[in-house]
Amino acid sequence: MGLMSPWEVLLLDEVTVDLDVLVRDDLLAFLISESQTRNATILYATHIFDGISKFPTHVAHMRDGAIVDGDPIVWTSEQSDPKLDAGSALHPLALKWLKEDREVRRKAEAEGKQKKTRGARVNDVPTDSETFYKK
Repeated sequence: MGLMSPWEVLLLDEVTVDLDVLVRDDLLAFLISESQTRNATILYATHIFDGISKFPTHVAHMRDGAIVDGDPIVWTSEQSDPKLDAGSALHPLALKWLKEDREVRRKAEAEGKQKKTRGARVNDVPTDSETFYKK
């Protein structure tokens, strides 16, 4: 990437969320090539798992800023099923993790250990038009 200094570790957070599928695929191919050429590491945080099954060498489940269940999982190209839609092999794993996270969050909220952070903000949102449109 001509606009970037040489890197050994690159942190990417949701960088492909607004890209169309062709540009996204091109970017991922470029990143794979660059990381292999430079022998560098890319930490890629995302919630969109289609089209990235061939991208990772490891995957990790994070919750509340920490890795869950020990070390990241080694992800091999054999786990990418070419008969599936590109990247679909990661989807079941991510879905399992998201469901676990939801249950952990709900339990913590029910026990009063965590403030409810999901759903409508009933008490914090002004409802009168004067406040809403005031500049």
